[in-house]
Amino acid sequence: MADANQAPWSLTLSELGSRLEELRERRNLTQTAAVELLRARDVKTNVSTLSKVENGRQRRLPSALVEALLDVYGAEPEARRYVLDLLSLDTTSSGRQRRPALWRRHAALLGPMQFEGYLQLELRASRMRNYQPHLAPGLLQTQDYARHAIASMRPELGPDAIRGLVDVRMDRQQQVLGGQPLRKFQALLEQGALRRQVGGEDVRYGQLERLLCVAQEDKIEVRVLPDSVGSHPGLAGPFVLMGFADAERDVVFCELATRSVYLDGAEDVAYYDQVFTDLWSRALNPADTHSLIEEVIKEKQ
Repeated sequence: MADANQAPWSLTLSELGSRLEELRERRNLTQTAAVELLRARDVKTNVSTLSKVENGRQRRLPSALVEALLDVYGAEPEARRYVLDLLSLDTTSSGRQRRPALWRRHAALLGPMQFEGYLQLELRASRMRNYQPHLAPGLLQTQDYARHAIASMRPELGPDAIRGLVDVRMDRQQQVLGGQPLRKFQALLEQGALRRQVGGEDVRYGQLERLLCVAQEDKIEVRVLPDSVGSHPGLAGPFVLMGFADAERDVVFCELATRSVYLDGAEDVAYYDQVFTDLWSRALNPADTHSLIEEVIKEKQ
């Protein structure tokens, strides 16, 4: 499992490492025992390297090492093909996805927030499930709404920094929602978020109109959790579940004030998956969500 707070350098390497770890544990081998078996085959490595491999932190992963591990673990043909297929993907430093120019320009802001790992994985996600208790989800925000939301949440930032983060958010919307590989974005927000004052009334109502508009797109579904649901585990804070075409399980990002926390452990993912699934089933369906947002908009008249 990747360390909390730090997204993996490569999701492919993280998935490959997880599969190798599972194969080792099925043989009831410790990392030390596995290294000894490798050395008996004249494959030079150590426990530190094997640990990095299993945690997706070994950036340069020789095919000879992976094949030797598969031999030592007695991997079945199907498991072997799966791991080698992952290895065949470009996981070297030269193949790393280049950051968009806008992100590079604002790296000084994104770095301290530990947010760049989130942005990199966001571009690769085929499915995203976003729970936001207090605000409209960032990928669905209008520019004015985003500016006021960021300014309220990050009062220490000056106008230029806020403008930079807004630009990054708008760029993310275009890249993530406007293209591939994202196939489904599920946005879940609390009813109270519809009436929360973010900027002036025009800003708030503009955001509500935006939610109605994007909800018409095939890949986007917006649901509102009514106040009648009461207290629930999601009130601990916003989070995003990401699923990927080249990984078997989702990953989780929990959003904090100045950074995002990354989790990919099976228990953590299962917990957040259950929370989201339960809340999603208790939320208003798309038609009722649409009607509720329209009712709130009519209050302006």
